[in-house]
Amino acid sequence: MSAGRAVLLVTGATAGILAIVFVLVGPRQADHIATLVSALVAVAGLGVAVAAAVPAIPGRRSVRVTDTGAATAKGSGSAVSGAAVSITNGTETIDVSHSGTADASDDGEATSGIRQF
Repeated sequence: MSAGRAVLLVTGATAGILAIVFVLVGPRQADHIATLVSALVAVAGLGVAVAAAVPAIPGRRSVRVTDTGAATAKGSGSAVSGAAVSITNGTETIDVSHSGTADASDDGEATSGIRQF
């Protein structure tokens, strides 16, 4: 089950349960319960909005590389087909898929995938 369907299922079930509770407790208590539920949902919604608006932790980042071409190093050169990432930069996630071929001749150095330095 996808996350979207799970959210719809939980939302629908919650609305159904609240409707049954409102019918069982009567209009006066239902009004009070609805007010409390509305306040809780508003605070939760505000929290989600703020979490979405706040940028990621400074110094942390994700790197995603897909479908890179071939890399060839000759002589004492260096080549990377994929990603070359500094270990000290605080990269949180590195994802490389379908990187190209890497070929090194003579004293060259070639990497297909991830090279950390």
